[in-house]
Amino acid sequence: MANYNSGIVNAGTPGNQTALSLSNGSRRLYDFSDRVADLTPEESPFFTYLSKVGKVPTTDSQFRFLEDRTKMAYTDRSFVISTELAAVSADATVTATLSAAQSWLIKGMVISVESIVGTDGAGINHANALVTAVNSSTSIDIKWLTNPGSDANPVTTAKATVIGTAYAEGTGAPDVWSQELDHDYGYTQIFKTACEMSNTARATVYKGYSNEWERIWNLKLREHKVDIERAMLFGQRATSGGINYTEGITGHIVANGQANYAADNTQLSYNEGYAYMKSVAAGSLTYDNLLRDFEVVFDPARGGNSSKLALCSLPVISLFNKLGDGAGFIGDSIPGSSTQSSRYNFESSTGSFGHKIMKVETVHGDLSLVREPLFRGMFGEYMCMIDLDNVSYRPLVGNGVNRDTSITTNVQQADEDLRKDLILTEAGLEISLPETHALFNFEEAL
Repeated sequence: MANYNSGIVNAGTPGNQTALSLSNGSRRLYDFSDRVADLTPEESPFFTYLSKVGKVPTTDSQFRFLEDRTKMAYTDRSFVISTELAAVSADATVTATLSAAQSWLIKGMVISVESIVGTDGAGINHANALVTAVNSSTSIDIKWLTNPGSDANPVTTAKATVIGTAYAEGTGAPDVWSQELDHDYGYTQIFKTACEMSNTARATVYKGYSNEWERIWNLKLREHKVDIERAMLFGQRATSGGINYTEGITGHIVANGQANYAADNTQLSYNEGYAYMKSVAAGSLTYDNLLRDFEVVFDPARGGNSSKLALCSLPVISLFNKLGDGAGFIGDSIPGSSTQSSRYNFESSTGSFGHKIMKVETVHGDLSLVREPLFRGMFGEYMCMIDLDNVSYRPLVGNGVNRDTSITTNVQQADEDLRKDLILTEAGLEISLPETHALFNFEEAL
């Protein structure tokens, strides 16, 4: 354990502790946030990291934040046409209905439309068209620039993507488009842990660990920190009966996720506002499928970074360790792989805050695998991939009052012959852009 030199807690070796030496009967408040973050970082890696580098105080117990998806709109610029586009010749104009609202389409954009004419247009066939009018966010007029082909039964939906703009000589400036910022919110949650012991017990010298009060105090600090970690992993945003509940990263992904990708991971389109979720059964766990999963998670159109933190259960850590030696299912899915090394690069190290890290380099992006001890039981097959730019630890701080982790000593009643101290934290987790995060459940695969 770390050594605290505040005069409050010394988490050194048993029998050599001076914790909570201030026992003069006064009630004192101590800011303890940084010291708690340093305590046993391997037990609560997510909270430790956020409290160190991802802390953004809030002045409101219901904190609000903005989500900017403009970068994603520039990158993707794809949509689906849900109209049966009858086969017509070049220069013909048709009205196309879109399957979802697209506020960024403007007159003068050139689009490429895939296989609109059924069997004759199967394969790599596509036709280009010019957007001649924007009737609404779900309706545009397009003029075919090339003959889209012919078929008696045109398909009912077709993918389209913008491939540029084109305007006549001497024309004026085009229309403008903008993508409004999205709003979301979260709650701070009040965490409380009490440490209590009779003065008789405090004065007693015990065998093995002479100062029982200090031993219990260290356990309570760890309990408090792990409770916060649990909420930031599994919490679901709610307010009820005057109590606020913060949202955890897995709870957020489940609430804003979709698992509708095909079993073979062929549906790789970007889905705004939705996280990627997948349960991996034993029979479908292959090197190739896992690589396709990474293709989805690191897709630039999703707006995330090319490196992510991956909180993993112990069995998942073991799984990736097997990947590193080129054995197991890699040998079953890559011809000749039993005699060649894995196409993942692995590197083990100790992180800046005391975490054991296994860095996995793939062709699509890098993962920093960190053991999450709380991924056990019903969560024992989890791997949660987190874009650290899009999560923040939000302690409540305002009007000169800091509600980040603090300790108030001697909160017992005046006539009680005991010592009772209180550990309190009021903070929440901000999670933005769910599409940049992912949750895997390696069901029956470990």
